[in-house]
Amino acid sequence: MKLLHKLLLGYILIIIFIGSFSTLLLIYTIDKNSSYLVAYRERETTSFVKVLNAVILEKNKLKDTQTIQKLFDETVEKLPHVKRLTLHVQNPENGHFKPIVSTVRKYLQIPSHQEDIDAILYKKTTLLYEKGKNGGQLLDITYPITDNNLKAIAAIGATVSLYESDKVLANAIQKMKEDTLYNILLIIMTALILSLIIGLLVIRKIISPLHTLKNAIGSFSKQEFTPIEIASNDEIGELAATFNIMADELHILYNSMQEQIDIKTKELQTLYLVDSLTTLPNRNALYEDMKKFSSFHLAILDVASFRDINDSYGVDIGNRVLQVLAQKIKFYLDNTQLKIYRLGGDEIAIINYEYNAKKFVQIIQQLIKSLEHETIYFEDKDLEINVSLHAGISLNQKSALEHANIALLEAKKSYVDLRVFNEKTHTEDIQIQNLKMIKKIKDAVNHDNFIAYYQPILNKQKEIVKYEALVRMQYNHEILSPSSFIDIAKKTKYYKYITRSIIAQAFQEFKSSTLSFSINISGDDLINQETFGFIQYHLENFSDTSRVIFEIVESEDIHHLPNLQKFIALIKKHNAKIAIDDFGTGYSNFSYLLDLEPDYIKIDGSLIKNIDHDDKSYNIVKTVVSFAHTLNIKVIAEFIHSKEVLAVCESLGIDEFQGYLFGEPSLTIVSK
Repeated sequence: MKLLHKLLLGYILIIIFIGSFSTLLLIYTIDKNSSYLVAYRERETTSFVKVLNAVILEKNKLKDTQTIQKLFDETVEKLPHVKRLTLHVQNPENGHFKPIVSTVRKYLQIPSHQEDIDAILYKKTTLLYEKGKNGGQLLDITYPITDNNLKAIAAIGATVSLYESDKVLANAIQKMKEDTLYNILLIIMTALILSLIIGLLVIRKIISPLHTLKNAIGSFSKQEFTPIEIASNDEIGELAATFNIMADELHILYNSMQEQIDIKTKELQTLYLVDSLTTLPNRNALYEDMKKFSSFHLAILDVASFRDINDSYGVDIGNRVLQVLAQKIKFYLDNTQLKIYRLGGDEIAIINYEYNAKKFVQIIQQLIKSLEHETIYFEDKDLEINVSLHAGISLNQKSALEHANIALLEAKKSYVDLRVFNEKTHTEDIQIQNLKMIKKIKDAVNHDNFIAYYQPILNKQKEIVKYEALVRMQYNHEILSPSSFIDIAKKTKYYKYITRSIIAQAFQEFKSSTLSFSINISGDDLINQETFGFIQYHLENFSDTSRVIFEIVESEDIHHLPNLQKFIALIKKHNAKIAIDDFGTGYSNFSYLLDLEPDYIKIDGSLIKNIDHDDKSYNIVKTVVSFAHTLNIKVIAEFIHSKEVLAVCESLGIDEFQGYLFGEPSLTIVSK
């Protein structure tokens, strides 16, 4: 006989025995205890059957109040816990509601309550709890009486003593609980004893080999594939034999997979840490190595005029130059403790954590000199190329890459082989550059060389509807963009003159045009009282201020400026408009829109320029557009530079568009 059959037969016998025993015992208990509830249940059932009959009375039978009164009295008599039954109807002649039958006669003199009326009008059932005279809890129930068509024709109100109703039932239930609990405990104890006896027999036959099998399976996680031996001819024996076959196959498969995993892991490490062109460690490898050492020096080298090599001989030759150069540098530094990396392009990094600073600088100088005297020759192209290198060195591990790059740029600008980054000199250089720029700004203010350029903004129909006024600085016949001077200008007394100059030029330019125009206003402008007054003057003297838009440039502190609300009030007073510029940058938040109530928001170009292939930018812009339109705010997209970007912006429902696709900033506008 199969093990499964043995188990089934054994448990069937157990179930039959326990089931029969339990059934007989429960039948005996129910028969014995039912006598406590029969009388109560019979009275309950008989009385409520009569009440139910009263519920389905036809409307014409409501006139037979004597029969209904008798029915109610009998119900109260048979159900002591029912203290009152009252029947309410609506007078068809005057529409009034009143009780017509009650077991408590004084209720016939009391008008129908609202719950009685609701039951008739809306078929509404109401339950109210209240205290009785003796402190017992009473339940007032009001429910509708319906005819055969389920239309409410009357309402019945009943008062039930919960205390008396529960008392008899509680006693009966308690009695049954006690007896049933005893019998259940007896059944449980019997079942436990039987289960224990049977379990002891089953364990020897079933559990022991299963436990052996479980341990063998558990050993898989430790890569231990040990065969198991179970002497049995049933399913467990067959399972053990199958398991041993599977263990052998898995052992072979595991060894094969482990080899493949090791290979793929090395491949991934190579892809992540090794440059595919030169086989040198890459930028990622450099980052990892810089984390390992608390002190090191770093040099970055690049090929002088490498772009000319690519342009003259092609990218393939340029790549081959980099491969040969990498091997030459590697060969030259072979006997040193320095490590070489390719950062990308024509840049090679060399890290030093062994030699002192002086020795490291000497090695890099000697390397550059050595390679300058070598020629790279490609026999298949019959081509000779000479290369020269520049190097920038950082002797401090803090911001090593940044400082080495700065030193490299300085070496290239100075046409020298090598520069070592010097914090003091670098700071002095920046200060000198700033002083030179401040002088240019001062000269431009004195000679009115801050000029307003205008970039068009188009609607969905691709019509120019407005222009944005953008500041430019003219210096020695060169036009400088604000990125080169505006941050420095804000730190000087000349900034206010720049803003006012652009405001004056813009108002003058659009004086005879019907197009709208926008002017950028920063936090520095808002806190300057002279600039504030200058704006107010031009608004008061402009014919159509509804065409004027002030773009408030987003910044971290602009939300808290004391003059902001005053400025908003001035703009709204003159019916001009407000736009929030660069929305979507790090400072943006939606509560800002609620506070300022702008007419437009201009989504920052950093979100727009890659929106056709950047899911993150797409989702951010989609959210901004949806929220803005909910607040009835129009949305303008900046940096529209391609048809693909325009198509995505149009699909998102953006209202207006600005960018080089439609026109660059220029001195002139298209009048309208």
